[in-house]
Amino acid sequence: MVRWITIILAVAGTLVGVWAVAATRENPPQLPLARSPSINPFDHGVAALGVIEPARKEAAIVAPEPLLVTSVMVDVGDRVTPGQELFTLDGRKLKADLVRAKSAVASGQSEVDRWHALPRKEDLPPLQAAVERSKAVLADRREQLSLSIEANQRGAGNAREVSLGQYGVDAVKADLDRAVADLDKAKAGGWQPDLAIAQANLGRLKAEVEALELLLERLTVRAPRDATVLRRDIEVGEIAAADGNRPSLILGDLSTLRVRAQVDEEDIALVGLQSKAVARSRGSVSKEFLVKLVRIEPYGRPKPALSGATTERVDTRVIDVIFEVPHDPGVALYPGQAVDVFIEAAKTDSLASAQPPPSKPGS
Repeated sequence: MVRWITIILAVAGTLVGVWAVAATRENPPQLPLARSPSINPFDHGVAALGVIEPARKEAAIVAPEPLLVTSVMVDVGDRVTPGQELFTLDGRKLKADLVRAKSAVASGQSEVDRWHALPRKEDLPPLQAAVERSKAVLADRREQLSLSIEANQRGAGNAREVSLGQYGVDAVKADLDRAVADLDKAKAGGWQPDLAIAQANLGRLKAEVEALELLLERLTVRAPRDATVLRRDIEVGEIAAADGNRPSLILGDLSTLRVRAQVDEEDIALVGLQSKAVARSRGSVSKEFLVKLVRIEPYGRPKPALSGATTERVDTRVIDVIFEVPHDPGVALYPGQAVDVFIEAAKTDSLASAQPPPSKPGS
């Protein structure tokens, strides 16, 4: 009896639960879409993801060295011209090296000037006096030699006295030759090889100054071309990054914009040079505008959504198709902004004309 009561109560509880759930169920409200879905306007077409970019692409400005930023001359939205200063880095160490190098140049120039100043006027009189003294001593020694020879001939002397007299004459003559050589050397000035060494050393010191000036000038980063500052990621007092992962400034020409569409490799055969295309902006205000095909870049690459690691299987590749944006598309567009691109499938004859001619065997 208890078993049947338990079964009846269980069935009754189940029925009550089903009734309670059915009575309290509410249908969720039908919320309107935030924006209309992107629909391909062409009957036969290709859809691709596009990114807005300047016509000449962006220029990522990177500091030449990871140094302290001392000044930043531009801000986002500023127009820059080629050679205009963008920011400067701390160059105190190079300036100190430049001061020492310029001092060394002055020392090297002094060595060259010293060579050209030879001979010194005060060095010549003592040398000239030494020559005259040697000449006077030589005359005296020759006279003594003559007397010794005459005495020997008369028998009043001997051969040794004559030999000593001749030795004295030869010694004084050698001193005279040395004094004359010293005088001629002084009058001739500096030695040419010494000048060559001094000039070579001066040239090396000047080259070091020029090298330091170039390195110092390199710390002032300048604009490579006419552009607008699109992004600024650098401030005074911080260490500027010297790698491309974090550029200090991004420059781009906003006068002409283009769309870089990533077309799947399986759909690229449907895109021809005469294909029509429409781009649609994203966001709360969606706007369509016609774009003109500029070129198809003949290089397939992994889809950017993939990391490209060696352990990852890359099974999706895309071809970049470049479109030109009209000057007044009717919607605000910015480099880096994503848009949807719809491309009309080209006709068969257009596709054939767009394909490169087949290469000959062995070419």
